[in-house]
Amino acid sequence: MSLLARFSLANRGLVALIAVVTAAFGAFAVPSLKQQLLPSLEFPAAFIVAAYPGAGPEIVESQVTEPIENALQGIPGLDKVTSTSREGAATVQVEYEFGTDLDDVVNKMQTALSRIDAQLPENVDPQVIAGSTDDLPAVVLAAAGGADERVLAEKLRATAVPELEGIEGVRTVEVTGTRDDVVVVTPDPAKLAAAKLQPTAIGAALKTNGVSVPAGAVADGNLALPVQVGTPVATLDDLRGIVVAPGAAPVRLGDVATVAQQLAPATAITRTNGKDSLGIAVTAAPDGNAVEISHEIRDRLADLKNASGAELTVVFDQAPFVEKSIESLTTEGLLGLLMAVIVILVFLLSVRSTVVTAVSIPLSVLVALIALWIGDYSLNLLTLGALTIAVGRVVDDSIVVLENIKRHLEYGEEKRQAIITGVREVAGAVTASTLTTVAVFAPIALVGGFVGQLFAPFAITVTVALLASLLVSLTVIPVLAYWFLKPRGGGTPDDEAVRRDAEEKELRSPLQRSYLPVIGFATRQRSTRWITVGLGLLVLFGTFGLAQKLETNFLDDSGQDTLSFRQELPAGSGLAATDAAAKQVEAVLGRTDGVETYQVTAGGGDSPWAGGGGNNIASWSLALDGDTDAKQMREELRREFDKLGAGLGEVSFGGGQDASTSQLEVIVQASDPEVLTRATEAARTAMAGVPDVEDVTTSLADRVPRVDVTVDRVAAGRVASPRPRWVSSCRRRSVGLRWARWRSTVASRTWCCGWALSRRCRRRSCVPCRWVR
Repeated sequence: MSLLARFSLANRGLVALIAVVTAAFGAFAVPSLKQQLLPSLEFPAAFIVAAYPGAGPEIVESQVTEPIENALQGIPGLDKVTSTSREGAATVQVEYEFGTDLDDVVNKMQTALSRIDAQLPENVDPQVIAGSTDDLPAVVLAAAGGADERVLAEKLRATAVPELEGIEGVRTVEVTGTRDDVVVVTPDPAKLAAAKLQPTAIGAALKTNGVSVPAGAVADGNLALPVQVGTPVATLDDLRGIVVAPGAAPVRLGDVATVAQQLAPATAITRTNGKDSLGIAVTAAPDGNAVEISHEIRDRLADLKNASGAELTVVFDQAPFVEKSIESLTTEGLLGLLMAVIVILVFLLSVRSTVVTAVSIPLSVLVALIALWIGDYSLNLLTLGALTIAVGRVVDDSIVVLENIKRHLEYGEEKRQAIITGVREVAGAVTASTLTTVAVFAPIALVGGFVGQLFAPFAITVTVALLASLLVSLTVIPVLAYWFLKPRGGGTPDDEAVRRDAEEKELRSPLQRSYLPVIGFATRQRSTRWITVGLGLLVLFGTFGLAQKLETNFLDDSGQDTLSFRQELPAGSGLAATDAAAKQVEAVLGRTDGVETYQVTAGGGDSPWAGGGGNNIASWSLALDGDTDAKQMREELRREFDKLGAGLGEVSFGGGQDASTSQLEVIVQASDPEVLTRATEAARTAMAGVPDVEDVTTSLADRVPRVDVTVDRVAAGRVASPRPRWVSSCRRRSVGLRWARWRSTVASRTWCCGWALSRRCRRRSCVPCRWVR
């Protein structure tokens, strides 16, 4: 390794130029680094979501979940399949081995689902969802203002969305919480009866009208013209004009039903600070900087408010937490640098030597930052933590090399010879020491799986910084020592008096005088040697014991300015009941100091896996002011919510954007549903009794109340009522049609109103009416 020192001394200008260019390149690379909370992670998993409105968990499991699970079994790399069947929806989580190409797997999953399309119930369309941490929104805005939701959404799409999409680094901007326009056809029972039509005639007419179908081709001279039959329905008047029953006096749809355009029924309610609102989710591109995007959005917020006429509020922002975390770690790193310089000055007792040694710290850190930039890594909690660790270690090699060079210069040796000799004596030691430390961190970058994805940037940062420090100590430090340090005694290597005087001075130094007696005591006798070993073991095992008292979590709450929690009412609670309970929470948040903004989504919202079973759930997102501690706020809100009683439902903190929550999952398996229920409840009770455990929940939902129709097969047989007909009729009742008709082959035609047996029912003795009663 002394060859590097010889080469550096022979090419001092070149070494200095390389160091300056490296520093300049590092200064350029640092502002270009992305700032994130965590490294970009791609989970080898995908979700399949299938909605089946109105179906119970048992039906969803047998008709939707099981066919999907069976279809996925043949996909290569499949590791684990977890499914959840609940009221109106099925969610299947599929995990694959790490290293699997997720895009290829998603394509294979979609192909497998298309093969079982005929096996699934009608209108069940499974959706495959996959992504990474880059798909999380960088900023979420809430827009409120005006009574017409459609007008507000159109204004946002025309003004705010294009403006936000123009920000550098933004991938997508999506307006959430909107409802689609739908056309509702409501049959009039009396008019249908007068026209002697069945309700099914409306459905048949809608299917056969308003579509264009190819009908071959005709020859027109030298041209072959394709023939297309039918015209699309473009307006509501076109829809009302569809003929339901042809004849001399054709019956049109508008004659027997009302046709109106309106918003689809609300499946969720979103409010921000107590006002109905829509959401604007801004997602950063993979190479986008979430912090810069946040600053740009906040700078344009006033102009966006004026252009859209809406009140825009930031309800979620990655930037503050990231900036606070980065600022905290940067401050700690700079303090570490300052303390290292002070310690060097105290022990070397030379300003020149301190300056020369301190150069290795920023130079090694800049090389590590260049490696992050080249590897397309971000500046996040882990890489900053790695740099903080490296700050205290990268200076060690330079201190050892410089101190030995300085010792030989004190002996009066010629400058060049003193530097080469000093480096040669310690080069092997510093190289072995650095490579030993590198051997601890470098293998982490080679670990596969989720841990490898998470900690690879950490390992690379430490490894590159340490190797850079070794290179600096063997190249740059000798050159700087040649320029800034002076030999003693005029550089006469044969001057024995100078060397003897230097050795005596070393023995008189405070460090030698305090250290040599300790070494003498530890090695004096066998008893003192065993005492020294015993003290070392005592410290070692004492450290192990104290380590058990340390609190551990994934991410600390310090600096976090957001909170999220979930409010769950008893199973079967409607959207109105959930909304009423959410208003009680809003009243608490509105009077709580430290809560800057709050947003609630009652019901399924825009989460595709919420399905039809999410009406009893309200999800909350809180933004805190800069001086409020998230942990203290959580405890304060718990106390306030407990005062409201059981009518508030079950409130559990964590999940969503609150990534700092430490969570533990216990899997309970059983072949019998009743046994599974009892075992799950026993596990939940046991875990709730463990100290420091809070918010124990299970994925085994309570049974949702429902109406079961029991068929009297004998009575149904007497009137020869086919099963598909009355099942279809009951299904039409459950999805909201206001009138239905059953046909009996024994008696004359019988008409029933459906819900609550309206007085229009001419004959209450029909089989369907008895079922409803």
